[in-house]
Amino acid sequence: MSKFSRREFLRKAAAGTAGAILASSSTAALAEAIGSTQSKPAVRPALADKKTVTFTMFGHQNLAEQMVKLFNDTHPDIEIKFERSEGQGYGEKVLAAIASGSAWDIFRSPNPADALRYGAKGVAEDIAPYLKADTTYPADLYLPGALDAFKVGDKQFGLPVWALTMWLFYNKKLLDAAGVAYPTEKTTWEEYVEMAKKLTKKNDAGAVTQYGANGWGSWTMPVAQDVWTAGGHFYYNDDLTAIKMDDPETIKALQDEADLMNVLKANPSPLTPPTSPVSLLSKNVATELNGDWMPWDNREQFTEDFDATLTPLRNGKRTNIYYPDTFILRADSQVKDAAYKWFSWWAADPASWAIQGKVVSPMTKRMYEDPKLAATWLQAPRPAGMIKLALEHSKQAKFWHVEAHATEFENTVYYAEIDKLWRNVASAKDVVATIQQKGNDLLKQPIE
Repeated sequence: MSKFSRREFLRKAAAGTAGAILASSSTAALAEAIGSTQSKPAVRPALADKKTVTFTMFGHQNLAEQMVKLFNDTHPDIEIKFERSEGQGYGEKVLAAIASGSAWDIFRSPNPADALRYGAKGVAEDIAPYLKADTTYPADLYLPGALDAFKVGDKQFGLPVWALTMWLFYNKKLLDAAGVAYPTEKTTWEEYVEMAKKLTKKNDAGAVTQYGANGWGSWTMPVAQDVWTAGGHFYYNDDLTAIKMDDPETIKALQDEADLMNVLKANPSPLTPPTSPVSLLSKNVATELNGDWMPWDNREQFTEDFDATLTPLRNGKRTNIYYPDTFILRADSQVKDAAYKWFSWWAADPASWAIQGKVVSPMTKRMYEDPKLAATWLQAPRPAGMIKLALEHSKQAKFWHVEAHATEFENTVYYAEIDKLWRNVASAKDVVATIQQKGNDLLKQPIE
């Protein structure tokens, strides 16, 4: 699989999201699970008394639409006006709207680094005072460390509205046909490689007709997942002051992924791109590293033939990347209080999670710790393995933390250099050395 650029990721995230959210449970069952935290409908005041908040985001078709409806129905003093903006060119669209003075009160950040960059430029509101005063959704509701992803000093430029996480998906029929046991939470990297080799098939001409693996050596999240599991560093040192990727664990994990493509031929490689689409859903891939949003976004194709488990262990350990998304409250919004209420409700209210929890992962503790609340989001279309292991998955969480140069670093340094490894032009050791040198030069530059 060739790498994804950031823009390609946004496009793919938006393009794969069609259809409506499945109902999670009856209203009565949900009310019982959520209890007093459930937002209650109230008598609506006159329209003139309402605060109107404009909002845009990309991806997960019909998720925001249902969230907006529920919030508007249960918050009679606020009206959210939603405009969908799909992923292709989303960042440019937001920048143009900001420059013209027509930006939304709340908008989805293209990635965590952009929230920090908007904060540094005075575009994003520092919501630390709002969070400090918030008794409905206080800071201690969030998973430890989750808020830090959008924090600079004592300023808070975002709330973690959800986490994107990585899972190992597999096609049960293909494994059954090959006589290969399903991967489990105890599967090691070495065992997984042997599995991928057995599940890779070629025709008489030597062309691969079925890949044992897919998704390794692609965009940021799957690579970070594997490097962190190996005990290495991805992008930064521990305090985010330098690009630091030259430890042996990082180099080995990166080289292992490249070898899975170019030596073992078990994962699609940019050197020999397939002539037809290759993916778990195309049923010519046996196992695939992908995000937790995949079953919901593709639920018409995601059948009972597919299941999921935790990604392979390295040296007996595993770290799960939790990639936080945020919305940005525009600093010059005229309805900041109302906009913050919308923002924080989306991030932390159990009624919100009864909808969006079938797509992405919560960032608040009670959605994992309270069995009744966990049951409202651990439902189909999530596959059985994901439902079973989601709570264990969260115990091995590490949040994606970056500094404000990260988007520029990815676009101008990381993807260009790591592609040389995936294309077998340079070794992991040499590629990492170049990434570090160029990346640290970039970190010395002012934020654009």
